[in-house]
Amino acid sequence: MLGKIIASYKKLQAPVKASLWFLICGFLQKGISMLTTPVFTRIMTEAEYGRYSVYNSWLGLVQIIVSLNLAHDVYTRGLVKNEEDQDRFSSSMLGLSTACILLWSALYVIFHKAINSLLEMSTLLMAAMLLEIWAHSVYQFWANRERVHYRYKKLVIVTLAYVILRPLLGVVCVMQVETWQQTEARAVTSTLVQLLLFAGLYLSLHKKGRQFFSKKYWGYALRFNLPLIPHYLSQTLLNQSDRLMIDRICGPADAAYYSVAYTIAMVLLIVNTSVSATMNPWIYKSLKAGEYKKIGKVSYCVMALVAGLNLTMVLCAPEILHLMAPDSYQAALWAIPPVAVSVYFSFLYNLFATFEFYYAKTHYVTIASIAVAALNLGLNAIFIPKFGFLAAGYTTLVCFILCAIAHYCFLRKLTRQFIPGVSLYRLRIVWGLGLGLMAGAALIMLLYETVVIRYSLLLLMGLLVLWKRKWLMDLLAIFKK
Repeated sequence: MLGKIIASYKKLQAPVKASLWFLICGFLQKGISMLTTPVFTRIMTEAEYGRYSVYNSWLGLVQIIVSLNLAHDVYTRGLVKNEEDQDRFSSSMLGLSTACILLWSALYVIFHKAINSLLEMSTLLMAAMLLEIWAHSVYQFWANRERVHYRYKKLVIVTLAYVILRPLLGVVCVMQVETWQQTEARAVTSTLVQLLLFAGLYLSLHKKGRQFFSKKYWGYALRFNLPLIPHYLSQTLLNQSDRLMIDRICGPADAAYYSVAYTIAMVLLIVNTSVSATMNPWIYKSLKAGEYKKIGKVSYCVMALVAGLNLTMVLCAPEILHLMAPDSYQAALWAIPPVAVSVYFSFLYNLFATFEFYYAKTHYVTIASIAVAALNLGLNAIFIPKFGFLAAGYTTLVCFILCAIAHYCFLRKLTRQFIPGVSLYRLRIVWGLGLGLMAGAALIMLLYETVVIRYSLLLLMGLLVLWKRKWLMDLLAIFKK
């Protein structure tokens, strides 16, 4: 059996091998975080675990403002558009990102007291945050270029070192300090590990292009990305504002409960992030080559995979929560299903938004993101005080559904404008999967006290996959080609 697997692997084309390893790297980055959650929930106090979750939420928001998210869509698109000058493009983009971070760091030094008070952070935490933003941006530039060229060996090595050292040293440091210093210990350790591993990548990328400033590429990046900052902020608010508002309204302990539930459910984002990181350049190239029909076929396969994993997560939620945290966290169980189901709709809107990035119609992305983020903040402000932290899970689900619908409408408009007569996705398949997933999750929640029935359903799902294995393999074969 092992020999057959190895032989099959050797026959795979380079892009397929790379896609497989990129998926594995994504699982490692997010999966190790989930696997170490049971350790940190037991060695940190609930208040400190909640405080560190809030720190990560602020990190996600500050990172967008400080780095302009230059290592994401604008960079991937630029690599494809500037195939003949990728070295200079990469080094200048890295230069622009570094300049932005230095500028904001200088502003922090001047206004540090006001910023510390606003975010309720210490100077040590803010310094760790700014350094981590720079180091992680360098890694993202380097990793995205490796993905575009299907180079996976170095990426796997660097990722392995990162996912092993970061939690391992984090546990050691947290156990060595007083309880009130646990958040600082985790944050500083994470920053030091990233500086150690990723600083060399900066020198490697800059050495190839040797251009810190480029009027052409800096102008391109700023014109493309500045209008997207409200979108990125809104998108992050949609993912992170729940914990920030729960912390302010209910306290850090409830923020810890919701954070554990969110961590469990959002492990499914590993699939989203990893598959999207590989699919986006592939979709760009397929659109450029005019190969429209295969986009839908591959996407349906991935949608079914995401929906199936969501349903499996909901089925096993009580047992997973028991493993992830002590009994004091059991109140988090009922927040897992709505957040898990929202992952499917999160994947959908990211998939549809890819076309908006390709055709440079980024104002559509911004409009949808701002509207949905504002709705999320409003719903949280109304329902969290009334129903507690559990309400945040359902407001998240509603907002992701609306966001997916908005981006689907924009996608239909773009196809009519740029590729008239082409229908990329079938409505009944896309939304049929979503409605089926929601109905299934609601039914499973009613069965949380009946372990036998839940695991019978899990067995039936496994038998269904076995029965439809030829159909699944045919779909996967399309992706291999």
